[in-house]
Amino acid sequence: MKKFFKWILYIIVALVVIGYFADDKKDSTANTSTSSESTPAVAAPAKEVYKTTANALFKDYDDNEVAADEKMKGKTIEVSGTVQSIDKDFTDSIIVRLKTSNEFLPAMMGIQDSEKSTALALKKGQKVVITCEGMTRLMGAPSGRDCVFAN
Repeated sequence: MKKFFKWILYIIVALVVIGYFADDKKDSTANTSTSSESTPAVAAPAKEVYKTTANALFKDYDDNEVAADEKMKGKTIEVSGTVQSIDKDFTDSIIVRLKTSNEFLPAMMGIQDSEKSTALALKKGQKVVITCEGMTRLMGAPSGRDCVFAN
């Protein structure tokens, strides 16, 4: 019986792998045909920047999450604040936590790997400006994604 379940597992894994690679081939052929037919792209206009502080961001989300998300929708978010901690998450990604009015719910900024050298030099209590491509509320705290340090 044990052997039977082992073979079933092998078959399922094989089908998943085949499905994954078959889907990749379909996407790559679709991309090649559309890219050859398309005209040269004109540079897209820069996204509007929404500037705020970690405290104001926390307050906006605390007051009305829907309104806060709508204000920032489609914009690049520039957040200034004081570093509470510099950590890594379970995927080994860099997370910079900025102080808010609630010390237990800091604003969490997911930093791009290309910014590792800057993150290495950060200290707790340091003032920073971080620009993120998206913002959401995660377990009560603001959470930025695809963030970089502003120059």
